[in-house]
Amino acid sequence: MLLTYHAPLGFPTTAWSTLRRAGTSRQTRLFGSTTAVRGDPFRILFCGSDEFSVASLKAVHEARDLWSSIDVVVPAEREIGRGGRHSSKAHERYTPALRLCAEQHELPIYPVPTAGIKTFLPPRPFDSPSSSHILLTASFGHIIPLKLLQLFPPDHRLNVHPSLLPRWRGAAPVQWTIATGDESTGVSVQRLERFGKGIDSGDIVGRVNGVEVPCNATYDTLLPHLASVGGGLLVDVLRRLKDGTATFTPQIQTQIALAPKITHELARIRWSEQTADEIDRLYRAIHHQHPLWTTVLSVPTRIASLLSVASSELPDGLLQGRDASSPGTAILYKSGKTRRLFVCCAEDSWLEVEEVHMAGKQVLGIKDWWNGMAKGVRDSGTVILR
Repeated sequence: MLLTYHAPLGFPTTAWSTLRRAGTSRQTRLFGSTTAVRGDPFRILFCGSDEFSVASLKAVHEARDLWSSIDVVVPAEREIGRGGRHSSKAHERYTPALRLCAEQHELPIYPVPTAGIKTFLPPRPFDSPSSSHILLTASFGHIIPLKLLQLFPPDHRLNVHPSLLPRWRGAAPVQWTIATGDESTGVSVQRLERFGKGIDSGDIVGRVNGVEVPCNATYDTLLPHLASVGGGLLVDVLRRLKDGTATFTPQIQTQIALAPKITHELARIRWSEQTADEIDRLYRAIHHQHPLWTTVLSVPTRIASLLSVASSELPDGLLQGRDASSPGTAILYKSGKTRRLFVCCAEDSWLEVEEVHMAGKQVLGIKDWWNGMAKGVRDSGTVILR
């Protein structure tokens, strides 16, 4: 059964409203409606970067009957330093996981030039069109330029995408799946289209739906499962292309929802707008790349660890004699040597902040962090987060 989401056209008016959920616990593989042509074993140009693409490359590599050669394109290695996406160290070299996988399997590797993907020159034999050539992408991070797309037959340029398109078109489908509370998701294989037609707008040639999103899912726990599903799906699609039974189905335009790039500003907690559950979902969705943050006495402060707490689970006496109805009010709870910090969120919901990270300092537990506050704040037992 096709998993259908009745999502609004385009991106939701508020990023924190819970979109309608629909799904099934059963995973179903679906294919569409225009027949492709039989072909010889493929010469594959495979473009990717991270562990999601690694799973697809491994699955295809193991299907030795499907290909005669595989060439791999990866983002260029680069130095990342303090404040970089992947590290707080002074210097660290980023090497795409797909590159390491390709090296392990002794496949030819072609990095994207530092000048950008538009300057990339396809290696032989992909510099000349052929019906046996196929372009595969998965979590590549670059938009394929038209001049490269045109070297491949329309049905031989495919992308593996970790969502049920057209839901969550864009750069961060897994993050938005978790952040908005979807209970079920899936993987799609789509035809790659030129940029002007829209990101992730290609016809669908295969999909697996009914992949459960656990209530405590994080990006790091959900992605590997979707990666495994995607690898198996891609092999199925390639077999259908090879034997002439692959079909393509247009996306349903009324079900589009966008998954834009995750930004630093998106990671800022809006205590008066977001409930504790919404903040918790956002934390699980994006903490690996953009830690959530707030300001404490005008100082930007990262939230290193948090969890949602039901009002009935708040410690006895926490609110005694306090007016904590204002979102952003943080209250220190003391019990012996234990120190816990509870924060009021929208709709009278509550979070417990377990660790914080000040710029240029180590991650601190609540006790050590609170001891660094001004005496007046320490004595009051409360502070406002903004």
